[in-house]
Amino acid sequence: MLRNRIIVGLLWIVSLVGITFYGGTISYGFFIAVTLLPLLSLCYLLSVRLRFSIYQKLEGKTFVSNHAIPYFFTLQDEAKFAFAGVKVFFYSDFSSLTELRDGIEYELFPDTGITRDTTLICKYRGSYNVGIRSVEITDFLRLFRMRYKNKEPLEVFIRPDTVVLSDLASVRMPRLLARESAQNGTVPEAIVREYQPGDSLRRIHWKASAKEGRLLVRRVTGEQQQHVCILLSTFRASEKPEEYLPPENKMLEIALALASYFLRRGIPVRASHRSQATETCRMDSADSFDKYYEICAHLNFSPSFGDDGLFDGLIRRPDAVNGHITFFVLSTWSAEAERFAKILNSNGTAVVVYLVAPEGTPAIILPNSLPRTVMIQVSPDADLKEVL
Repeated sequence: MLRNRIIVGLLWIVSLVGITFYGGTISYGFFIAVTLLPLLSLCYLLSVRLRFSIYQKLEGKTFVSNHAIPYFFTLQDEAKFAFAGVKVFFYSDFSSLTELRDGIEYELFPDTGITRDTTLICKYRGSYNVGIRSVEITDFLRLFRMRYKNKEPLEVFIRPDTVVLSDLASVRMPRLLARESAQNGTVPEAIVREYQPGDSLRRIHWKASAKEGRLLVRRVTGEQQQHVCILLSTFRASEKPEEYLPPENKMLEIALALASYFLRRGIPVRASHRSQATETCRMDSADSFDKYYEICAHLNFSPSFGDDGLFDGLIRRPDAVNGHITFFVLSTWSAEAERFAKILNSNGTAVVVYLVAPEGTPAIILPNSLPRTVMIQVSPDADLKEVL
C-alpha cells in the first residue's frame, strides 16, 4: 500500500511539472486524472463501507465451554459493483475458530455473498462477545484501507464444562483421612467435637474441654456424616475479564467435577458458596446435581463476596461442613481460610484445598497447625483429570 501511494504521489508531481512547463491538453488531462483517481478510490471505499453486510450465527441453544459450537458467517455484497478486498478479524481472547484464521482476504462480486462454515470453541464460562470483531476493506488501487468494528457482535452465554473423573487421587492420603486425633492424641475425635451455637449444654464434655482449653461436646451416634462438603469461593480479585474469567471457570469446573464424582458413588454432597448470603445446595441424586449445575452456570462472582463472609456464614451451620471431608475451591489463600480450616481439622474433618492460581505462583506452605489439610495448586489451564 505504501508503494502504491508513493507511485501515485510521484505521478502527481510529474503531471504538475508537465502543466507548469509544457501545458497542453494531454498534460492537463493527465494531471486531472492523477488528481481525481485517489479521490474516486476513497469514494469507492466509503461506498463499500455503506453497502457491506455481515451475517453470523451459532447453531444451538445451549453452549458449553471447551465444546465445539457450529458457527457460520456470510459476507454480503449488496451493491452493483464488486468489493476488491475484504478482511475479517475475530474475537480471540476467549474463543477460537477451527480451520479459519484472521486476515483472510475475500473478493465479493455484485449482489453475491461468501459463506464460511466452521466451529467455534469458547474457553471460559460467562457472557462475552465471539465471532467477527472487526472488518478491514481496501480499495482497488490499494491506496486506502479502512478498518471498523462490527456493530453487531455475537454475545453468548457459555455454561461451565462438567469434567467426569474416573479417580480422585488427591484424597488418597491415609494420614489426612485417618480418624484418630491429630491434636496431641489426647481426645479421640470420634468422641467429641468443638461446641457450636445451639448445642445442648448437657452434651459438653467438661473434662476434654478443660484439657483442650475450649468447649467440646460429645458426638451422638451418626453425627459424623458420610457426606462431603464443597466450599466454593465467589470472590473476584480483578476487574479485567482476561484476568478473572480463567480462574473462575476453572473453580466452577472443579466444584462440578467433585460433586459429580461423589454423587456417582452414592455419597451425598453439601456445596456452599457466597452470594448475597451464604447458600448451600444439598445433593443426593443426579436431579439435585442438575440443580447445582444451573446454580454454577449463573453464579455471580464479585469483589464484595469475600471469603470471610462465606466462612462466617458456615460456622453457624454445622450440617454444611461436618462431613467426612471438606474441599475448599479458592482463588486466594487468606487468613480467614486458614482459620476455618483449623476449625474443621480440630473437629475431625479433613480438608483439601484446591487453589486456582496462574503458573509460576509461589507454593504456599501450610503451618503445622493444619495437620489434616492438603493444598493443591491448580493452573487455570490445567487438565483436571491430571490434577484431581
